[in-house]
Amino acid sequence: MDTDFSLLASKTLSGEATAEERQALRNMLQESNRSALLYNEIKEYWNAEVAADENLSAVVDMKIRARIGQSAKRQSAKRKSARRNLLPFWRAAAILLLAVSCGIGYYYSTHTHNTYIYATQASVADYVLEDGSKVKLNKNSSITFTDGFGQKDRAVELTGEAYFDVAKNRDKRFTVRTQNTEIQVFGTQFNVLSDEADGRITVALTQGAVRFKAEGCDVMMKPEEEVVYDVASYRFSKQTIDLQFNTAWTKGRYLYSDITFGEFVRKLEHICNVGIEIEDRQIAECNITASFLIDQPVGEILSALKDELKFKYRQTEDNRIVITKLK
Repeated sequence: MDTDFSLLASKTLSGEATAEERQALRNMLQESNRSALLYNEIKEYWNAEVAADENLSAVVDMKIRARIGQSAKRQSAKRKSARRNLLPFWRAAAILLLAVSCGIGYYYSTHTHNTYIYATQASVADYVLEDGSKVKLNKNSSITFTDGFGQKDRAVELTGEAYFDVAKNRDKRFTVRTQNTEIQVFGTQFNVLSDEADGRITVALTQGAVRFKAEGCDVMMKPEEEVVYDVASYRFSKQTIDLQFNTAWTKGRYLYSDITFGEFVRKLEHICNVGIEIEDRQIAECNITASFLIDQPVGEILSALKDELKFKYRQTEDNRIVITKLK
């Protein structure tokens, strides 16, 4: 990424580009697929919601870039409240972008295989891969792939949850790897939830066909089927399901039916990125049905359930939530 691209991207994202500069950036994006991909990644950094990576130490670098994004967001907030910076905001941002691009350039010059990460933090995000496949990532989730994607193979590594709409290509199957398992397809739509805390993987098929492979498990799936696989025991189950419970999150809502409150809280911990402790086992074993919006605060969600389950909750100094039974 050269200096002109960095400056144009920075000024456009900060809202200070002229009409001519915005058109120049559009021309660059139309002329180069790589520039378009890089611009989308920079835009995600800017919004402090997504981190992308071209580094061997992918997880560590993702966290570093998340902090960079948060820093940019804080600068934006300061800019809105008072325009007292010695440098215009877009120039400060350009320095940040150039620093990122220099690191990327060094990596390209010294390594033959590059690794990319699309990762979400506090919001759901949509991506289009180079083969045209669409991926919707749930909160606190990521996919990892190499620069050979779409050429030699179509393989991604998943952490968390994602909904895949895979572009058809009979010559190159699409593979999702997670927790030492594989989901293999050629063109289809399906949801994958990889719960590392519970050591469980749930695959729900919307349309097409999917092959799920793991130790002790090799099954073909049909639409409206779900496979739940236990990583530790190698046991699995396959059943027909109501897809809305697996895919409601892609439409802006989480939907759970007849699960224990303890299991619900574990899901809530991941979704809201917060630690929650239930002090009373009896409350944890109560079955509930719950529905809430993706952006709904954890306090509102618990408040809607506390009267039914007869509990109260408090937040500790280290920002954990402790749930106790009402006396």
